[in-house]
Amino acid sequence: MRASQAPVNQPGPLFTAIAINHLELKNRIFKAPTMEAMADEDGAPTDRMTRFFQRTAAGGSGLMITGLTYVNNAGKGYMAENGMHADRLIPRWKALTDEVHAAGGRIVMQISHAGRLADPRVLNGAKARAASAMPNLMYLHWAKRLTVREIREIIRDFGEAAGRVKSAGFDGVEIHSSGGYLLASFLSPLTNRRTDDWGGDQVRRFRLFEEVYHAVRRACGRDYPVFAKLHLGDFLLLGRPWPGNYDAGVRMQALGVDAIEFAIGVQENITITFAKGGMPIEVVGDSLSPLHRLYWKTIAVCYTPFTKFKGPYFTHAARELKRRGLTVPLLLSGGFRRFAEAEHAIASGTADLVGMSRPLLREPDLPRRWMSGHREDSTCVSCNRCTLGLVNATPIHCSYREEARPKRHP
Repeated sequence: MRASQAPVNQPGPLFTAIAINHLELKNRIFKAPTMEAMADEDGAPTDRMTRFFQRTAAGGSGLMITGLTYVNNAGKGYMAENGMHADRLIPRWKALTDEVHAAGGRIVMQISHAGRLADPRVLNGAKARAASAMPNLMYLHWAKRLTVREIREIIRDFGEAAGRVKSAGFDGVEIHSSGGYLLASFLSPLTNRRTDDWGGDQVRRFRLFEEVYHAVRRACGRDYPVFAKLHLGDFLLLGRPWPGNYDAGVRMQALGVDAIEFAIGVQENITITFAKGGMPIEVVGDSLSPLHRLYWKTIAVCYTPFTKFKGPYFTHAARELKRRGLTVPLLLSGGFRRFAEAEHAIASGTADLVGMSRPLLREPDLPRRWMSGHREDSTCVSCNRCTLGLVNATPIHCSYREEARPKRHP
């Protein structure tokens, strides 16, 4: 149980405003992107998703970033994933952004291509596409190497999707190049074995992101905020150690990216890179075979020593990015549960915005509560049951949210 604290009326660095390109944010807290699993079969937002973002906006977060949003049908990774692959989706998303803005929120859409990490259930018998022919060690299937023509089509699709994001009233767009998904797989020498113009060294591995960025910028213009989510390393037991991709962040800045978020790790080790804490393998959906479930449990045992944490776990990487010359706003998430830790990250210059996902699922009004002077820690226990919605195609939610809702503060 949290100890009661007297309200503190001094806002402090966490509640100062910040501008990203032409986007003005009222504070430094952002809802970190997490796949909502609330879209319909065409990738359009449901009423439940609209209520989800309305509630978070009303809770006081300065910025919200959506979860994965596929730019074309071949890039869809999961059931119930967001889509921005066709013009017919614009009005549906515009209705959502209107509601978010009415609630005082600001929202950025993250656009992505799943690459080799696609759930085979959404592929309709086709093979996933990737930088190189590589296995997916979560779903146990092989991806097919992209042709140059297919790469060019994907670049076009990112640009067109970004144009739709702007038309739908989003306050910015984030290019997803992390987590082992397609753009990240081109950045990593572990998953990019190409020797043509799209691989072989750091410059050529970066080329896909560079051309995607230019397509997005052409579609949105110089005054529209373009974020990037950077892949800093794979962190597989037998793969590339982390972090090892700082130069890509500096290159993104040189291109003109307005803000950078980052993550470390790929889907196969999701429990230690995006959601440290509990490993609820037992709640994985029945769609997996008993043998596949046993495989997951075995992998979980291997990674258990890395899952524990006592506070923010990516701060060293954030400081290193800054040391390497990153000056655009840096968005940092991963393990923030305490007001003092979030405040220190901003005050020390470690980050420019602090992100939370699981705590805001449990307590959407946490930023408003902190702003009002009640600085008790988040009650999120990092059970991670919420993180498996992408596997089970169940809407993301906190299993214990009702218990966590503060009752003694007006």
